[in-house]
Amino acid sequence: MHAEAVRRALEEARPAGLTLKRLVRSTKRTPAQVWAGIRYLRKFAIRDGLPPVTFNATDGFQLSEDLEVWIAYERAVFRIELRRITNFVEAAVGPHAKRLPKDEWARLVLEQLGGVKATLEVLTRMER
Repeated sequence: MHAEAVRRALEEARPAGLTLKRLVRSTKRTPAQVWAGIRYLRKFAIRDGLPPVTFNATDGFQLSEDLEVWIAYERAVFRIELRRITNFVEAAVGPHAKRLPKDEWARLVLEQLGGVKATLEVLTRMER
């Protein structure tokens, strides 16, 4: 199973992480197989008693027990999602609402995504 090979490689590398390229080499799997293993681990790590699979540009993928690593990864994901939502609003929903200001759907989407954006902004800035 791909997830088991990825898990073993990440556990052997602890506390350091591994880049995708190094995971491919150490597991003797293709990049697609490594990604499948990572997705599986991310979904079922807690059930299997593992820490979450995190990623950062410096260390690569990790199975770290360090709470600060988890929080840094979570904040990075929140920043990515904030950018995606902001871009979506500016590129699609905003022009829709501007062209049809009374459209109920556009107003609802802008209101709801405004709340999501505000929450993500807070989560990316919060200090522990």
